[in-house]
Amino acid sequence: MYYPIFRRGAQRQLKKIGEADLVIGLPTYKNPATASYVTKVALDGLHQYYPNLDTVLINADAGHRATTRRAVAAQASENGYRGTIVTGRYHGALGQGSAVAALLDAALALDAKAIVILDSNTQSITPNWIAGLADLILEDKADLVMPRYYWSTPEGMLSDLIVYPFFRALWGRSLRHPAAPDFALSPKLAGAVLDQDIWETEVATCGLSPWLTTHAVLGDWRVAQSALGEKKTSFDFALRLQRGQAKKEEAQFQEQFQNIMSILLRQVYAHQDRWNDVHDFYSSSTLTQFAAEIKPVPALERDPSLLLDQLALGWIEYRALWRRILTPENLAQLEALAALPPDRFYFPADLWTRIIYDFAVVFNKGDCDPYQVALSLYPLFQGRLAAFWQEIAGLALVGREGTVAAQAVEFEETRPYLKLRWHTYTPWS
Repeated sequence: MYYPIFRRGAQRQLKKIGEADLVIGLPTYKNPATASYVTKVALDGLHQYYPNLDTVLINADAGHRATTRRAVAAQASENGYRGTIVTGRYHGALGQGSAVAALLDAALALDAKAIVILDSNTQSITPNWIAGLADLILEDKADLVMPRYYWSTPEGMLSDLIVYPFFRALWGRSLRHPAAPDFALSPKLAGAVLDQDIWETEVATCGLSPWLTTHAVLGDWRVAQSALGEKKTSFDFALRLQRGQAKKEEAQFQEQFQNIMSILLRQVYAHQDRWNDVHDFYSSSTLTQFAAEIKPVPALERDPSLLLDQLALGWIEYRALWRRILTPENLAQLEALAALPPDRFYFPADLWTRIIYDFAVVFNKGDCDPYQVALSLYPLFQGRLAAFWQEIAGLALVGREGTVAAQAVEFEETRPYLKLRWHTYTPWS
């Protein structure tokens, strides 16, 4: 299976450059404003931290029109930066994973010593992110560096409620944001990733990060994380969703949710010999040298009513499927919770953990369409998110992190339930 690569125009640009010490990769798609901003900040970071290195910023764009590519390229001249920018489209399926594959191929062609991939929708990036991600790679102290940031967007809450605790419980490694779209990797790991048979799967769309972190941890690559600051993206729809807005963004996030969950759940089967033998849990080392200050923000008033409406609609749409996924006891508890009014609603962490493990088992061993299984988890996630909002209301950042950590411990302590269901499950006849 061939991984995506840049088209001829960009390939010619890369040949003219020849070599580079550090490559910044920027996947984009119809977002000229935010891509331009991220480019500007990235160039500032390169100038501030690595003025003596040969650096290149490469933009892998999926849009047919050149609007975003022009916006990125314009930053080189507008800011008086003498570094090189390469922009171009790539061959391959539309998606973040495909774009990153093209970027990794280009960086290896330049014989880069470190490769940083940035999310082009980030609104809160600062120059310190570049050094925070690249430093350990350049010093040959890590092969993969993932960010640790305050991430309050829907993607961040997906990390809080599922990705982080599930990853930590399965593989015994506490990595705060295993599915983050910002990361850095060594050329050796980049080459190994490109050799994998994944480029016609959901990994090529928007699920590269959770696959990459799993591959790196289980492959005994040197994995670290770096504290960066706050993460905000250009389509944080959490509050506008409460007013019935942001429907397009919600649909995009729902698709992203399905892809990320499919990859996470698929790893349970692919590496069942590994998680069955996990007994110890430990944290990845965290670089704090380049961390930016997180400024306190006023607590947001969040109304859980619309999230609970989605849970109720999910109950109507997916009840038959949920009966095939959840144990009778878990289904009964869920039914009792779904009947509660918003002001009395709660969703305990132990029930949530067992539900995720039920989905992991049936996704891999059941006779249902696995993609429908992953999609049917979304309304339940909305219900758990509504309860989570209530749990962290009025808490400072340290309190919120404590709530997330407590749930992760619940995932760890409930591993015997996953093992029991995994080894005794029989599909419906």
